[in-house]
Amino acid sequence: MRGNFDRGIDASNINKAIGNYNSRYANQPTPASQLLIQNGLFTLTQLRAWGAVAPAVPLAPPGLVNLFWLRAFDRKIGWSYRIRERFAFEPTVGFYNLFNFANFDLPGATLLTGAAGQINGTTRAEHVVDRVGVGTGVYPLGAPRQIELGLRITFQLEATERYPARPGSGRRA
Repeated sequence: MRGNFDRGIDASNINKAIGNYNSRYANQPTPASQLLIQNGLFTLTQLRAWGAVAPAVPLAPPGLVNLFWLRAFDRKIGWSYRIRERFAFEPTVGFYNLFNFANFDLPGATLLTGAAGQINGTTRAEHVVDRVGVGTGVYPLGAPRQIELGLRITFQLEATERYPARPGSGRRA
């Protein structure tokens, strides 16, 4: 189901996919909690009481609508220049939403909670279509075109500088 919304799973059949997940995985131990049970540290009953199992996903309400799909074309290129043996410069250029697609109606930060605005909780009455803006700029999913410039400078030490000789070891520094 991961990554399939509007690619095989949509508003018309999402409850079938959620029901399948809930019947197979919900309230079952995760791989990490499975290790805790195998090592005798906790029981499944204890882990369920603490919520340390795979969560159940609420079914979508009747009248669910599809959200608009995200369109973006991101690319990042970089190259490396070595100066002598000790210095390397690596400039990079990243293009995010290179063709400046307008995106609307992104889901919230937490998916599948059943709340309005989420993939499994938006009905036509609750459907608000907003254009995606730049936001805070920290992680602007679907935002207008952005360009990122980067520069990494690497200083490499010689072997004798990394591991200086110990007194009395016979190695020369």
